[in-house]
Amino acid sequence: MSASHLDSDRFAAVSRGESRWTGDEAAHLDSCPECRFEVELVRTALRLGGSESAGIDGSRVAAVVLQRLVHEPAPPAGQWGRRAGWVVTLGAAAVFALAVLFPREEPAPVPPEPAITVLHELDDLSSAELEAVLETIPPTADEALHVEAAPLGELSVPDLERMLRAME
Repeated sequence: MSASHLDSDRFAAVSRGESRWTGDEAAHLDSCPECRFEVELVRTALRLGGSESAGIDGSRVAAVVLQRLVHEPAPPAGQWGRRAGWVVTLGAAAVFALAVLFPREEPAPVPPEPAITVLHELDDLSSAELEAVLETIPPTADEALHVEAAPLGELSVPDLERMLRAME
């Protein structure tokens, strides 16, 4: 017994009839409503299920359980394996459907920067010679002439030749 209440470990032993209250413990129970309530709670808990389990022979129940385990087949081991296979298959189908319905947008490719090449061989050429060299360089896609861009009557012979080369 502590300074204020009884030791709760003794409640079950006394309630089962394995032990008896001492004089001091009995006097404390008479004066302490909390301890009386706890003793009554333990007694009620011990009575719960007492009538149902009173006529059960534990060794007979164990023998019957062992006999059923020996004679009845165990459930197939692969049963969960088949279920897991279906779950994995459905999950994979869902991921595939999401990938098809919501494709990732990839960023547009960045065109490479044009390389600037310095041709020192052109330094000594005159303006007319530079114009002749420029005429031989094919135009880029942005500079290509289109029939819709200029009427044919306004195109020069080099423009027409460049346009024909671009069409080839």
